[in-house]
This record gives sequence, structure tokens and C-alpha cells, in this order.
Amino acid sequence: MLQEPQETALSSRLSVHREVGEGPPPRLVLHLTGDLDADTAPVLREDLTVLAAHSTARLLVLNLSGITFCDTPGLYTLLALRQTLPLADVDVLFTSASPVLRAAADRAGLTTHLALEDIS
Repeated sequence: MLQEPQETALSSRLSVHREVGEGPPPRLVLHLTGDLDADTAPVLREDLTVLAAHSTARLLVLNLSGITFCDTPGLYTLLALRQTLPLADVDVLFTSASPVLRAAADRAGLTTHLALEDIS
């Protein structure tokens, strides 16, 4: 069963469109749009940590196709989510990395750590 999508503005520069997907495991799909940077990344990290703690979803899918800017703090926030949410029994999958995000990850040497190499 798919619930109605919800739009959340984490800031004036980053928004999250949320939908709950069906299928094993229960999944939460988030579409990020805008800038993922030193200003928006801490709010994203905090909100997703709280969301994961209160969700029944065991898989968090972040669709990154709408990211229009990403700096090093943004990349390290994604990396922290990938490393810490599994400790709360929530797996993290990044999909559809935008060219901007992919280029930033390549420059920082984090493409493999973020598992972006096979995701288009």
C-alpha cells in the first residue's frame, strides 16, 4: 500500500518529498531536491535520524536526482547516514545521484563509499 506523498521543506534550499513503499522490507522513499551543503546537511541528518527511529521502515531510499549543489559537509552527511542508520536496523540506499552530486563525490573520493558507482 502506497501512502500519499508528503513534501517537507527542510530549509528554503532543500526539500524532501516522502512516500512509503510496499514490499519486503518496508521502505521509505525520500526524493531530495535542492542544495545539500553545510547549512542544510545538519538538519537533514537530524530529521532522518529521528524519522528512522520512529519508522517501521527497514529500508530508507534516498533519491538524489534533485540535488543541485553538494559540498563536502553534504557528502559526509550522506556517508554518516549510510554508516549509522544500519545500527538502528535501517538500511540506506542512494539512488539516481544527480550529476552535481556524482561530481562532488568523485572529487572527494567518496563515490565507492557512498555506493554511487552502479546507481544512475
